[in-house]
Amino acid sequence: MKYFNILIIVFFFFFSINLAQVEKPLNNPVYDNQPYHFGFTLGLSNNKFQINYSEAFINQNLITQILSEYEPGFNVGIIIDLRITSNTNLRVTPSFNFTDQKLYYTQNNTTSIQPSNNTGVSHFEMPVYIKYRSERINNGRAYLLMGGKFMLDMSSIEKLTQSENLKFKKTNYSIDVGFGIDVYFAYFKFSPEIKYSYGMINVLENQNNEYSNLINKLSTRGLLISLTFE
Repeated sequence: MKYFNILIIVFFFFFSINLAQVEKPLNNPVYDNQPYHFGFTLGLSNNKFQINYSEAFINQNLITQILSEYEPGFNVGIIIDLRITSNTNLRVTPSFNFTDQKLYYTQNNTTSIQPSNNTGVSHFEMPVYIKYRSERINNGRAYLLMGGKFMLDMSSIEKLTQSENLKFKKTNYSIDVGFGIDVYFAYFKFSPEIKYSYGMINVLENQNNEYSNLINKLSTRGLLISLTFE
């Protein structure tokens, strides 16, 4: 979490500097009049599972713990932004997120990782957001993001023939919320932003074995801190 703390400090540094009340010359004052524009985004993510245990877990004493930890990841994508009103934009950001998906099972003081052949996953993501922006103050403009996201596990295609105690569904959907600040420069716009992702479906496939039967539902949770350039 150390790098997340650093990025949050950087975020609020830009926020305090660019939204200062002292009047400054405007960089690229007509930028927001464009009907559409493009850009790219780079980010660091933290992802984990929300575990809903089954009655089978409560009624057994072999597995003492099943845990999910926040796993770091890297996100890269492109930005397609359509202006709706002076304060509202429609934003689509197709991207790839490289991270891990695994659970930690503790039995007899020994912890095992499931799936056992986990070497990381690569998700193709298609977020669609409504971006609501404040009025511009000097060369800064705060905004909120609200929307949803479709996710496809590209790496799972290669693992279909492999036998595993746990398997996750190839597709997932989430509701996302976030906030950020647009910082205007002479020839481009830079934006640090933070988004939280709340998975909507059960991503666990029922394998009907001693591992999957202990879990009733697995849903994803994620935090993404990203830098966008438009």
